[in-house]
Amino acid sequence: MRIAAVSVLLSVFLCATVAFARPPALRVLTFPRSAVVGTAWRASVSIRPSVRATLELRGSTLVRARLVPKGPKGVARAVVRFPRAGRWTASLVARGRTKRLGTVDVDVRRNPLIVDPLTIAAEPSGSLLVGQLRSGSLLRVADGRVTTVAGGVGTFHVAVAGGAIYAAGQGGAVYRVDGSSFTPLSPPIDASSVAVDAAGNLYVTVYAGWIKKVAPNGSVSVIAGDGTEGYTGDGGPAVAAKLFHPHAIVIGRDGALYVADTENRRIRRIDLSTGVITTFGGDVGLTVSLAVGPDGSIYSADVVRAGAGGGVTRTSSAGATTRLVRSATANGVAVSPDGDVYVNLWEEKRIQHLNRTTGRLEPVARG
Repeated sequence: MRIAAVSVLLSVFLCATVAFARPPALRVLTFPRSAVVGTAWRASVSIRPSVRATLELRGSTLVRARLVPKGPKGVARAVVRFPRAGRWTASLVARGRTKRLGTVDVDVRRNPLIVDPLTIAAEPSGSLLVGQLRSGSLLRVADGRVTTVAGGVGTFHVAVAGGAIYAAGQGGAVYRVDGSSFTPLSPPIDASSVAVDAAGNLYVTVYAGWIKKVAPNGSVSVIAGDGTEGYTGDGGPAVAAKLFHPHAIVIGRDGALYVADTENRRIRRIDLSTGVITTFGGDVGLTVSLAVGPDGSIYSADVVRAGAGGGVTRTSSAGATTRLVRSATANGVAVSPDGDVYVNLWEEKRIQHLNRTTGRLEPVARG
């Protein structure tokens, strides 16, 4: 009789132990799929039986929130403030059990200074310059903060060289930013973009089909194109070549001049020591912006036409072109000294960062 009683008690104990050790049932009650940096994001889950749990959010870093269930239904609520933008993966951990809740896309706050962001450029410090066309000032984005650099001139294109900021602006003139002002360096010459070499020479694209040079003394000369539409001249003098609506220009790591021959969907290379023009890389689409990577690669942003193209490509120094981003609204690209790629989305009033690991665009600033 005593043995039977002991057996019954042992059976009850084992059953209770098994029941107690069983992983809790986890059920998501509220889980917003989006958030904004610095603002409260709220989620709630049901944990039964009620046990303490941890909410883990993994993005560029790891954020944890302790959950304490309350009430008969074991409801636990979490309030989290995301420190950075991007895509975050959420998981719930309770008594050795992990339940993946999904992802949260975290955006940045809107900034009233960003109203018409047409062009971007990376500074040596890693900060970004944002040029605006019809309204708004030239801006700087650094560590999530947006500040005004200079105002008064609408900007088609902005470039950084030798520690100075240059712009092709309204009226087609070239400017240098001195303090908080734009100082004109050329007469109106229909410049749509500008690059600067080590000697202080300015190079500009002219939509009609020229590349012009503005010397430090102010003299203007043609170094490429004959002002007519076409695609000729490779292997010969650039002044005898034809270009088709060039939109962007940049000095490469090799000292050559790279030109977005936009309607020809090619990048042309001009050897400034010989004056010879060649085609660099493959079909890069209707390119309107160029940037140079730390390894000498040329990045280009191209726009959509007839439903095709749009995004960012990278052409290696060997001439191999790879598409990095597909986007119907990308119109600008910049590359920081450490190789981070940034993309401007003019119509959406957004500046995005290309995540090297995921290949996704993540917000940096927006209007």
